[in-house]
Amino acid sequence: MRTVAIGVENLCVPCGCRCRYCLLSYDGRPVGVDYERGKQFTEHFFGELERTRPELPRFYYIGYCMETPMLTDYIRFCQSIGSPSGEFLQLNGLAMREEEAADRLMERLAAVGIKTIDTTFYGQREYHDRFAGRQGDFDLLLRLLGSAGRAGIRRRVSLPIIRENMAQAQALLETLDGYSVEEYFAFLPHCKGRGWALNSQRLTRPEFDALPAPVRARFSPQVAYRSEEEWLRLGEWPRPESRTLTLSLTPENIGRLEQMPAEQIAAMLEDLDDRYSAAVPPPSELAARYEDPAGQRMYRQRDLLLEWRRRYLLDSGDDVPDLDDERGSFSVRN
Repeated sequence: MRTVAIGVENLCVPCGCRCRYCLLSYDGRPVGVDYERGKQFTEHFFGELERTRPELPRFYYIGYCMETPMLTDYIRFCQSIGSPSGEFLQLNGLAMREEEAADRLMERLAAVGIKTIDTTFYGQREYHDRFAGRQGDFDLLLRLLGSAGRAGIRRRVSLPIIRENMAQAQALLETLDGYSVEEYFAFLPHCKGRGWALNSQRLTRPEFDALPAPVRARFSPQVAYRSEEEWLRLGEWPRPESRTLTLSLTPENIGRLEQMPAEQIAAMLEDLDDRYSAAVPPPSELAARYEDPAGQRMYRQRDLLLEWRRRYLLDSGDDVPDLDDERGSFSVRN
């Protein structure tokens, strides 16, 4: 399979939220390495790749949130390698700030080159704060939207829609429209992290179709959502032809990685993905094993396949790294 991009993640920053269905499985403890060590490794790794595999775009990001004193340094480093985080930041999980402090933060981000921020709202105030695991988070995000607008930063609001919050979505949009938000991205959550626990909260086809028109209009027309029954009836499972690889830095692997040539690391990631692809049956076989022909829960096709692959790895007990787990090195097949 053709590798089309390679990146490094370092989940080294604690998040201020403890979301019930965190799609990165955050449990209160970062799993990455010291920021400076991670950056130094990444600089060396990407520098070598520039010489040995210059055709590969490179990207870098940290997590679980952006609440770090190294934020300006991180943005500038991302800009130096052409990584999207040099212009775009996801800002959930920041420390609490009143309006003046939020204004100063956004002015600093604009000055260093951030063009767009994203904030994710889970529902209206009471529900959102309960979902995010801390009181006041909803109002913090509203303050960030206001401050970003005053600083000239474009605002994108992400709206995960599940059964619990679907009745709140239209009223939430009306609240957010008061901030003149430039872009919305409504979506049905994927199955990574603790997203697998959301299956009972997935909208069914009738529920999806019953969403108010202003809410449905916020879903991207480029993203196809269908019920499991509809995907099975369609019967088309495109074979991935390319992949994007992400290397996750951890205290357990950083020492070994620092001693390896970049080309060897890239080859190791490709070998892991090849082994994973060889071990997991193709979609048609997974469907035969796990399909629900009458299933009305709605998925993107990739997320239905993620669910089947997760179930297969649990059932098989095979000693194969789960390359769909974003806490470790993983791949995205295109």
